[in-house]
Amino acid sequence: MSRLSPAGRALAGRLPAGGGRLAVAALVQSLGIGLFMASSMAFYTRFVGLSAEQVGVGLAAAGVVALGASLLGGELADRYGARRVLALLYCGRAVCCAGYGFVHGFWQFVALTLAAVAVDRSAPAVLQALVAASVDEQRERTGLLAVLNVVRNAGLGIGAIAAGGALVTGTLFGYRITLGCVALAFLVAAVLVLRVPEHGVARRPERRRDRQLPTAGRQPADRQPGERLLPDGRYLVLTGLNFLLTFFDSLLLVAMPVWVLEHTDAPAVTVSVLFAVNTGLVVLLQIPVSRFADGLRRAGRMVRWAGAVLALGSLGFAAAGACRGWPSIGWLVLAVIALSLGEVIASTAGWELSIALAPAQRRGRYLSVFNLGLSAERVLGPLVVTGALIGLGTAGWAAAAAVFLGAGLASERVALGSWRQPDEPPDGQPHGQPDGPPERQPAEPPPATEALAN
Repeated sequence: MSRLSPAGRALAGRLPAGGGRLAVAALVQSLGIGLFMASSMAFYTRFVGLSAEQVGVGLAAAGVVALGASLLGGELADRYGARRVLALLYCGRAVCCAGYGFVHGFWQFVALTLAAVAVDRSAPAVLQALVAASVDEQRERTGLLAVLNVVRNAGLGIGAIAAGGALVTGTLFGYRITLGCVALAFLVAAVLVLRVPEHGVARRPERRRDRQLPTAGRQPADRQPGERLLPDGRYLVLTGLNFLLTFFDSLLLVAMPVWVLEHTDAPAVTVSVLFAVNTGLVVLLQIPVSRFADGLRRAGRMVRWAGAVLALGSLGFAAAGACRGWPSIGWLVLAVIALSLGEVIASTAGWELSIALAPAQRRGRYLSVFNLGLSAERVLGPLVVTGALIGLGTAGWAAAAAVFLGAGLASERVALGSWRQPDEPPDGQPHGQPDGPPERQPAEPPPATEALAN
């Protein structure tokens, strides 16, 4: 049994069964990722002998290949259970991290990075599938995902600070010890994940039995929507729209620093301050905002709000570039506040919608496709914002605002059933309902105090 601090025990006491172990696992493995991210570049260039360009090429190639490889994790989770698959992925990360300590050339680095990135990009969808399989109540499920996100962000920061030890020593032994600690962190996370209770594990239906014993109101197994290679059209459209909304990540990590340094007269230290503001707001707001995602309808309305808030943040950056001095800094702060709030709202709504609209027996596959949009944004986002948005200046930020606003409005319509295929559930109803006609529950009007849900 893992030992937690009093604060940790208090938090775990408010989490569903297994939530405490998942939170500790998220903290441990994020500490390892923070260690790795902060120290790996120096290790590659100093001891492996790679140039910065070679590292960039290897990481870019790995990111592209991982777009397809990440779908395998969801398929395996559907077949064998999310808990075992997630533990296996963490063990794979441990092997890859330990292996970096013995890389001696570019192609070894590329091969190992391909494996590491593929495993890394597969894990988020499998983690969501595990949360969905281990937590029945929707509010608790979304709350747990919010807690995991907060813990992960905190662990990344702490791990990055701890990496200073390897950077200070500057020795191969010190870097190998750091990589060993990262590998150990993933192994501990794998052990913790294996202790999370998982019920309702989806299994592939037996087709022969279904054909021989047809059930009233049920199609043959080979004609079930869950048997498609890809998710239904509604889910794919929502995935594409969420891909557009997740461009807040590239705006914050890539566009914001370039815009501040090259298009405003704000001091360079402003970039660090803005990153700190973003991190603090995400940590503070993620859990409270997750409480508004109470059901499919409210999550659908939240994604509309996310698009509107992200649009306001984009316009704030445009305003910052049109003035000088303190007004410019003020607009930058307001823009980052808006983007941070939009990030929190969009993430929370995306968690709920991606799980609620996925059929239970194919949840892993659906979530892998949904998270494929997030991986694609990591690859394409920096190219789009540097090649188009920054180049267009104020007009680029205005275009980004229009895209965010349109994606938010369209996502609400798709999520709430205004656009669907004939074989999809009725308005507002998620996949995975029991056989037979779904019971339509009257929609309860949201409380007037919950502004995000209205």
